[in-house]
Amino acid sequence: MDQYSQYDLREDDPYRIEHSECLKNLLGFTDTKSLNNAEEQLTQLTLAELVADPVLGTFDLAHLQAIHFRIFEDVYPFAGELRQTEIMKGEKLFLPYNLIVETASDVFTQLHNENLLQGLVAEEFGQKAGYYLGKINMIHPFREGNGRAQRVLLNQLADLNNYAIEWAAISGDGMAKACREARTSDPDAKKLQRLIALHTVEPRHS
Repeated sequence: MDQYSQYDLREDDPYRIEHSECLKNLLGFTDTKSLNNAEEQLTQLTLAELVADPVLGTFDLAHLQAIHFRIFEDVYPFAGELRQTEIMKGEKLFLPYNLIVETASDVFTQLHNENLLQGLVAEEFGQKAGYYLGKINMIHPFREGNGRAQRVLLNQLADLNNYAIEWAAISGDGMAKACREARTSDPDAKKLQRLIALHTVEPRHS
């Protein structure tokens, strides 16, 4: 379970095991706690591998889907697949699932029109990265694991620009609040822009 995301339960959620709060999974678990513990262990290993062996792509929705598949292919049968249900948190829906493809195309086209943020100083890059994180987070294309897939994509974008984002230095509460405000009252993701800019650095080389 993503450290920043816990969705409100829906009775008609097709991704849940029938008569259970647990998501359908490839590990055979029928209770959420056991699934979350196993998922965390497996995905931590995969996320570490992705640093040395990143998913190649062109910074679009297909790239994000490929990243999600790599992270969760051993955990969920829907790894890499766009969700086919509505999801919400705190009585606020994420983007309707039938708008995911169109909206993501607009967001990633805008990113490419900005030349993938190349040539910006660290603070400017961080602000722009925070803006796009807010847009992608609002889309929330997957039933589970959105935050981790988003952060991997942003890591690759930062690496392309010779920067790094220090996610570990960002508090879970701070990130959750910034993401929530970007969905509800801060459409330009100003708080996320500041947060990511503060934690964008030039990578240290040994």
